[in-house]
Amino acid sequence: MKRFFSILVIALIIVVPAGVFFFGKWSQRYEKSPVPQQVSFRDLSQEESVALLDDESSAPEEVKDEMDQEESTPEPVEVPEELNLAAPFYAQAPFANWDFPWQEACEEASILLAANAYYEHEWTAEEFNQEILDMVDWQNEVFGDYWHTDMEQTARILDEHLGLKSIMHEDPTFEDLQQLLAKGHFLIMPFDGKAMNNPFFSNGGPEYHVVLVKGYTADGDIITHDVGTRRGADYVYDWDVLDNALHDYVGDQPIQTGPRRFLEVLPPDTSEETSS
Repeated sequence: MKRFFSILVIALIIVVPAGVFFFGKWSQRYEKSPVPQQVSFRDLSQEESVALLDDESSAPEEVKDEMDQEESTPEPVEVPEELNLAAPFYAQAPFANWDFPWQEACEEASILLAANAYYEHEWTAEEFNQEILDMVDWQNEVFGDYWHTDMEQTARILDEHLGLKSIMHEDPTFEDLQQLLAKGHFLIMPFDGKAMNNPFFSNGGPEYHVVLVKGYTADGDIITHDVGTRRGADYVYDWDVLDNALHDYVGDQPIQTGPRRFLEVLPPDTSEETSS
């Protein structure tokens, strides 16, 4: 009997420590796979919240919706009854030479008018003409040609060649234009030239035309610098006409299929964010 108890004691001495050892290893294995922690934005510091929002997939849907609404809702500005921003005028052919490249220089001339006014360059006709030629050379080098630039390319010219930021807008109302112009910002707008019904255009107007929009009248008309004619300084268009003609360039596709979009050109050193 004593022998039996001796064997039992020896077995317990061997089995119990071994069991404790293996149980500990088993429990440690599962402790290394914790349940993912749920994070609330209310529990985070401002810096941690910003870092987490950098990962768009991590932001709750309601938070992303609030952010989108804040970014897409500009503060209204006081809109005067009528407005006409000051800007010296030159046609796209400053010396009435309508050969190439000046025949296709409406985009170049329109954005140069904005740059001339913003930077207060006070270019002479000779300097303005040279600026057009320099921009044509830049486009040939960067784009491969200068014939027509859509609004995305025009925004790139503004940024990279002239140092001006811009914001793309789509499908505007007359009130939208009033708000932007009331901030003192020039607009670059593309059109189906033949639908603009300008009596001073040759052959009914170009297929694609770009003008500088600089104001509006109390009667609801739009004031432009239309570089496509030497009579284009402060040229007034009926808004319904421009609204119908507003189309961006779409290459070989009919201009009437182009999107209804345009550029708001921001003054130098502006703190506003762009969408181009």
